[in-house]
Amino acid sequence: MEKKAGYRIITYRFRLYSQRKDWLLETRDIYNRVLGFYMDVLLKEQGLSAISSGQQIMRKLELLTVGARGQDSGSIKYPLPEKKAPLYFRRAAINEAIRIWKSWQKAGIHPMSLEEAEGKSFQASPIFYKGMYKDFTENHISLKLWNGEKWVWESCRLDTCGRIFPAEGKRLSPVLKFSGGKIMLHVPVREEVEDIRTVKERFLAGEPVCGAAFPSNDCLAVLVILDRNGECTKSLFIREGKKLSHSKRQLLNRIKKNRSSMGMEGPEEKKKPLPEEENKYLKEKIRNLTNAYAHKVSRQIVDFCEKEGVCILAVPNYKQPINLNQIGYLSATSYDWLGRRIIGYLRYKAFGRGIVVTSVSTKGIASTCHICQEPVKRFNKRNKPSKNYYGGKNFICPNGHRGNSYFNEAMNIGRRFLFENPW
Repeated sequence: MEKKAGYRIITYRFRLYSQRKDWLLETRDIYNRVLGFYMDVLLKEQGLSAISSGQQIMRKLELLTVGARGQDSGSIKYPLPEKKAPLYFRRAAINEAIRIWKSWQKAGIHPMSLEEAEGKSFQASPIFYKGMYKDFTENHISLKLWNGEKWVWESCRLDTCGRIFPAEGKRLSPVLKFSGGKIMLHVPVREEVEDIRTVKERFLAGEPVCGAAFPSNDCLAVLVILDRNGECTKSLFIREGKKLSHSKRQLLNRIKKNRSSMGMEGPEEKKKPLPEEENKYLKEKIRNLTNAYAHKVSRQIVDFCEKEGVCILAVPNYKQPINLNQIGYLSATSYDWLGRRIIGYLRYKAFGRGIVVTSVSTKGIASTCHICQEPVKRFNKRNKPSKNYYGGKNFICPNGHRGNSYFNEAMNIGRRFLFENPW
């Protein structure tokens, strides 16, 4: 079956530096006032709901608020208060208003005016269409901003944080974001994808399958490539889990030490008040460290699949959240479970390389033998095998099959996709 080409849109988030933050804030406020004005017009003009095309709705709104060329301003039904708003600035606000208005309609919200809506003001992020920005490079951009008297070009510096725009990607309209004290520029990039076939199309075409398991110790991921008979042709163990655990343990120990010094450990009556920002930096550092490893592992998985010509990647379907309180004997924290994060990063990274990610049920993938489907007992060296031994690196089943439990789990995932799919 021939491959079908398509595209994906990835958003790059960069830090924006400008000496005129007040201009950026004022431009955002004007954008939201224009957005609120057009939302009010959309709610008042009920006849616009019969129009399906967004372009036609935009044209109607412009006729109602700006008028046609040569039209007397006195005959305009809803004069736009912000008369000096540039054309593409205004159209960006109109498109955002149409999007919100349609989402309200879909949700069954039908207020007659903004006064009847739940929120009278909007805090949307300005979208800079072509004509509102220029000189866009990897470390610089010029934005058209309102300085209190007129629209002027302001030169801004970009910090890409080491990320490089793809050579083949097409940059779309950037979005100005305010995140706490930071000013960010979100840049959507459209990239072409060579193969966007569905899982079913690839399966029926006989494409090889890779099963992936995500243990929670030194082995961060296990990959097995299976042929159509369910036999493993190649495998890969991705490690560095001990290094990650050591780094996290150091940070968690610092948090524990800080809490102890502040009176957070010990009897309830002796505890001191907890500051609002207590250990915030360290917790953020742990999250960033965990995300970095999840990104790294997901890239290694995609590179392995691309190198081996694999187009289908089967992963466990983690629907339910892990309740660590139900696993009292397990010394772990929520930072230790990387599987969900890796899978989340895998989906968009693999799609860009022409690899589709599909999920299978997690029932029995770690507790049954991939050869005979009998219940297994898990163990580590010098430990007695037990069916309740969580995290054992080895397994053994009643029929004498034994081996690495993580490899067994990956094999179960791959075989479940091959033999239990609805096709």
